[in-house]
Amino acid sequence: MYRIVKLMSILFCCLLCAACVSDVSVRSEFEKSVKQYNSKLRWREIESAGLLFMETDQLDAFMASAAALRKRDITITDYRVLAEHVLTVKETGDATGSAVVEFDYYIMPSNRVKTLTYKQDWVYHEIGKRDYFKQMAWKLKSGLPAFE
Repeated sequence: MYRIVKLMSILFCCLLCAACVSDVSVRSEFEKSVKQYNSKLRWREIESAGLLFMETDQLDAFMASAAALRKRDITITDYRVLAEHVLTVKETGDATGSAVVEFDYYIMPSNRVKTLTYKQDWVYHEIGKRDYFKQMAWKLKSGLPAFE
């Protein structure tokens, strides 16, 4: 009887640790995705950022905005992630997240640096299957901000 209780306790602890690790990995993936996306914007890799991180149904609008940014010669000089928040939905594995990012930028021919606060809405969901495992990724739901 003692062995069964001990075995059940160990199994319960393992399951509890596994649940915590998956939540931590979702959060760390979110932080990594936010950083990579904003870094790509910073280094003028806007199209690449869209292809990697935008939801497919919003990709065309994003690419049109990216072309407009290039045409206006907008340069982002720096960014800062002010806040991040992840809400995990346990049953499906899907999650939502939001980040508030501040950009410093200028528009040529002016050399005046402006600051813009940009709220990003993210979703973590299945993007495909590979070898019977779900492939999950963070995708951005909000488009580019209006640089004025």
